[in-house]
Amino acid sequence: MSQNLEQEILTFIAARGTDMDFDALALKVFAYQFEHVEVYRKFCERRGVLPGQAASWRHIPALPVDAFKRNMGLPGKRAIRFASSGTTQGASRRSTHQLRNTQTYRASALAHFTDMVVPDDPGAMTCLVLGPTLATHPESSLGQMFTWCAQEYTVRTDSRAPTPAGNTTVCFAADGSADLDAAVKWLTQAASAAKPVLILAISSALSGLFAELRKRRLMLRLPADSRIVDTGGSKGAAGVLSARGMLKAAWRYLHVAAYSCVNQYGMTEMLSQFYDDALISRVEGSLAPRSKRGPVWVRTSVVHPATLAPVSAGETGILRHVDLANWDTVSALQTLDTGHTLGRGFALTGRAPLAEARGCSQLMAVLDQGGLAKAASDTDREPSQ
Repeated sequence: MSQNLEQEILTFIAARGTDMDFDALALKVFAYQFEHVEVYRKFCERRGVLPGQAASWRHIPALPVDAFKRNMGLPGKRAIRFASSGTTQGASRRSTHQLRNTQTYRASALAHFTDMVVPDDPGAMTCLVLGPTLATHPESSLGQMFTWCAQEYTVRTDSRAPTPAGNTTVCFAADGSADLDAAVKWLTQAASAAKPVLILAISSALSGLFAELRKRRLMLRLPADSRIVDTGGSKGAAGVLSARGMLKAAWRYLHVAAYSCVNQYGMTEMLSQFYDDALISRVEGSLAPRSKRGPVWVRTSVVHPATLAPVSAGETGILRHVDLANWDTVSALQTLDTGHTLGRGFALTGRAPLAEARGCSQLMAVLDQGGLAKAASDTDREPSQ
């Protein structure tokens, strides 16, 4: 069944399926996960929701993302292991996402990147990476995604005829430091070339690059159709520019317009990502305010932090996602990230402390009932090493 379900998900992603197809597939995924993921089944039973009782994706129980810090007893051999950075609570409290293969992750990551970052098909680009890659951070899901995107969009002249044109330069080390001197030299050369530039960066490294350009009083003009993707936000780190400051710096120091700067929101526990929709809105001729937009194989709702009930449109709450790309782990995820609906997506506003998100605290209590973590340990037949 797992192979058939995986193929259905891949077909849905490739076809950018309909709302009706999504609902039917989400319920099928729920039934599969209820049967095969021990921790999730016990969680749903204690929540009192079984597969036959869920009328739509909105009724599927959402597992707290903190469950990914435990052994969930996933079925089958898990050859791939992604781990979060652990910067918030330390390396010992890292979330891990274990996969049998990366086929669905790759399809999801590249399809939505294509829709949101290169919807105008700018052709082959040169790429600068100021963030993790598979070579430097083999357990980073972001590093895997950056590697795929750099490979995909620096080796093609159009969507039909891949060629060996283009190249990628990585100025980011395994210890998490960015080689800003090398990045500035590379960008100076790229500014005198004709090929557009794709910058893939974590927000802290990109802020460091702009600070270095400011210190050198160097204002470059990258080729037309260049674009910047950053992810991570400030997370309270000193020296990291605000979203508005990032857009202003991109224009001042690299001559990249704000609509070509796309911030990404993602997480280790989820195989799909969200992007600012400024660039796709421009292509579509829309003047909607900038918001985070997910792919059609994801649904996001905003719920009250205490009751977990849906809030009114525009009201701030905590984000809940249902991601079909997570078909082989858990698709319905309850986060502590705060936001509100905006345009065709949502605005990300921060993170709610668990103490204030009483609904999530109650979900975690349900997760802890009856030794659910031990149940995962007892049923995990082939744990990842």
